[in-house]
Amino acid sequence: MLNKLMNKILGGTVNTTDNQHTAQVTAVETAPSAQGEQKTTRRRTNTRRPAGEHRNTEGRRTGERRYTGEANQNGEGRQRRTTHTRTNTRRQRPTAEQGEQQGTERKPRQTRQSRTTRGGENTHRTERNGENTRNTRNTRNTRTRNANDNNRNENTNNRRTRTNNRPMTRNQEVQSDLIGRQPAGSNKGKFQIIPLGGLGEIGKNMTIFQYEDEIIVLDAGLAFPSEDMLGVDIVIPDMSYIIENKDRVKAVVITHGHEDHIGSLAYLMKEINCPVYATNLVCGLIEGKFKEHKVSPKCLRTIAAGDEVQIGQVKVGFIQTNHSIPDSVAVYFDTPIGTVLHTGDFKIDQTPVDGKLMDIHKFAELGNKGVLALMSDSTNVEKPGFTGSESSVGPAIKQAVGAAKGRVVLATFASNVSRIQQAIDAAVMFNRKVVVMGRSMVNVTEIAQERGYLNIPPNTIIDVDVMHNYTDDQIMILTTGSQGEPMAGLSRMATSNHRTVELAPNDTVIISATPIPGNEGAVGRTIDNLLRLGCHVVYGKDRGIHVSGHASQEELKTMLNLVRPEYFIPVHGEYRMLRRHGELGVAMGVDPKKVLIGDNGQIFEFDKDGGRKGGRVQAGAIFVDGLGVGDVGNIVIRDRQQLAQEGMVIVVMAMDTASGTIIAGPDLVSRGFVYVRDAEELMLEAERRVHQVLDDCEAQRIKDWTTIKQNVRDALGKFFYDKTRRRPMILPIIQDVH
Repeated sequence: MLNKLMNKILGGTVNTTDNQHTAQVTAVETAPSAQGEQKTTRRRTNTRRPAGEHRNTEGRRTGERRYTGEANQNGEGRQRRTTHTRTNTRRQRPTAEQGEQQGTERKPRQTRQSRTTRGGENTHRTERNGENTRNTRNTRNTRTRNANDNNRNENTNNRRTRTNNRPMTRNQEVQSDLIGRQPAGSNKGKFQIIPLGGLGEIGKNMTIFQYEDEIIVLDAGLAFPSEDMLGVDIVIPDMSYIIENKDRVKAVVITHGHEDHIGSLAYLMKEINCPVYATNLVCGLIEGKFKEHKVSPKCLRTIAAGDEVQIGQVKVGFIQTNHSIPDSVAVYFDTPIGTVLHTGDFKIDQTPVDGKLMDIHKFAELGNKGVLALMSDSTNVEKPGFTGSESSVGPAIKQAVGAAKGRVVLATFASNVSRIQQAIDAAVMFNRKVVVMGRSMVNVTEIAQERGYLNIPPNTIIDVDVMHNYTDDQIMILTTGSQGEPMAGLSRMATSNHRTVELAPNDTVIISATPIPGNEGAVGRTIDNLLRLGCHVVYGKDRGIHVSGHASQEELKTMLNLVRPEYFIPVHGEYRMLRRHGELGVAMGVDPKKVLIGDNGQIFEFDKDGGRKGGRVQAGAIFVDGLGVGDVGNIVIRDRQQLAQEGMVIVVMAMDTASGTIIAGPDLVSRGFVYVRDAEELMLEAERRVHQVLDDCEAQRIKDWTTIKQNVRDALGKFFYDKTRRRPMILPIIQDVH
C-alpha cells in the first residue's frame, strides 16, 4: 500500500507489509535519502549515530509550539495553512548584541487557529512550504489537495498575518520603539549616525550617516556564519531602513576592499540606485563582485585619498591610512552641525610596503579645526604597544623561502596585496616560479596587477598546468586557506584532496596569517594534517611571518590625541572591545558622558544642543543560503540544528477520504535518530503507540488531520524522550486514498 509513497520520500525501494488494500495513494515528493542508506522493510533509517555526537538534552517541553517551515516540507505541505505545528525544541534567547527577536509568541495549546507573528517576521514564505525557497517542489502536491483541506482543517482565513512586507528582513531586531521612515523635514537640523552592522561584532560593517533627509551609507560588508548557522553561506546586515528610505540615499562610500566592508554591496545596489565612491583598487574588486551578481558597475565613482566630494549638504573627504590592503582611507563628513570622522580599519605604519604613509597631518588638521565625533577602529584595543610594520614580514618570508628544500606553499589572505608582493619578491630572489591557486587569490592578484598595485616581473607567474616542467625547488605556490577553510586550497592539500597538488615530505608550508577568533580549531587541524604528511610548517607569531592590519593601543591613543574629538564612538569590534576603547578615550581626555557606546540599530543623534543616543532602527542579520537572501531565518536554523542533533522520524499513514479512517500504515521512517536494525523493539513499540493514538481518535470520532497529527507528535515525542532522552523531529504524513 505505502510502497510508492515511501519510495518517493526516501528515494529508494521499500517493501512493506501493509498492502492489503488496493488503493491509489497521492504521493508526496520530498528530499531523497542520502547515499548509502540502509534499506529495510517497513521502517527506514539513515546511519548509526556517531560516537560522541552531541545530544541536546535541554528540558524542552513536548507540548511547545512554534511556527515551522521545514515541517511543511515533508507532508505538512498539503495543509498550507497549518502554521501552528509543534516541535520539541526550546526557543533560544536572542543575544544582547544582536537584539534579534527569535521565534514567535507561544499560545495556549487549545488555540488551533493560525496566529499572528510577532515583530516583523516575514511570513509569506512560511505559508508556502516553509522558509526555504528551494523546497518549492512540494507545492505541486499541495495544489492537488487544497479542496480537501478546506473541509478538514482550520479556516484558512485565520492564517498568520503578514506583519512585514519589507524585502530582505529576516532575523531582524524587534523593538517597540523602532523608527522607520519619518516624514520629510522631521529631522531638520539633526545629524544622525546609525550603525547597521559592525558594533558588538567583527564583520558586516555598515553605517548610515544622515543629515536631515539625506542619507550616505558607509561600507556594506558581510560576516561569515558561525558553526551553529548550519548551511548558511554568508551573513549580511539587515538593510530594511535603507530600503524604506532609498529615495533619500545620496551615495555609498567605501573605506577599503575587505569582504567585511564590501561583501554585501551587490545586494544593496540591487535595492537602491545611487553613486558608489571608492578608491581605485576597491573599485576593481567591486566590479568583480558586481559581475557575479549581474549588477551594473556604472554607479562606481573612483576617488583618491585627499579628495573631497560634495554629497547633498555634506562634504565628504578621504584620508590616506594604512591597513592590510592598499588604498584604504578614513572618511570625514563635514556637516552644518560639525565634522564627524570615521577612521575605517587602520594602523600607523611608518614603513609601508607600497610607500604610502598614513596622512597624519590631515588628522591633526581636522583636530585643530574641531571634530564633533570620532568613530575609531576597536579591533586591537586589547593589545598594548604598536602594531608591527607590514614591511617587517618580508625578511621573515625570505628567510623561510631560502631555507626551503622542496616546493614552497604560502597561504595568506587573498586581499593582503602587500603580503602577496613580498611573497613574490622572495620567490624572485630565490629563482622560483609562482603558481597562484584559489579563486579569490587569482582574482585579487589579477586586479591588483592590472591596476598597478603589484609589481611582478615578466614570466614569474606560471600556469598550474606547466608546474611539472620545473623542479620542486623552483616552485612557490600562493594559495588561500590560511584560516583552515574546508574548501580552500591549503585545507584540500592538507587532506590530500587537491586535484593538482599533492604535498610531499620535502615541501615547506608557510601560513602567513593568524587565526581569526573562532577559527583556531580549523587552523590547528590543518597544521596537524600538514605535519602528518611530513611537511615543514612555518607558522606562529614568533616566526615574524604575520602582522595585524589594525592599530594597537598606542596607535589608538595617537589617533585620539590627533583628533581630540568632543564625542567618541568606538566601532568595529565586539562589545568588550568597544567598552575598552571607550575607557581608553576617557583616559585620553574625552568626557565620560560623551563616550557613546551602542549596538547595531542604535541612533546617535547630534544637533546644536549636543549629542546623545536617540531611538533605534531595525537591525540584525540576514542569512544568505545559496541564491536565497533572507528566506532562511532563525526558525529554519533551529530546525536544522534539531535535525543535526536529534534526527527525525517520519510517520506515514493513508486515510480513506469517505470514512475518515486510517486504512494503511502507520509506517515509521528514521533518519539520523536511531539505526533501525539496532532498535527494532523501540520502533515496534513506537508503531504500537501510533496505533493506539489512531484508535483513540477513531473512538472519539476525530477526523481532523491537524488534531490527529498533533496527537501523534505528542505521543511519539513523549515516548522517544522517555526511552532515549532525545527529541527527534516528528513529521506525520497523512495521504488521501481515492
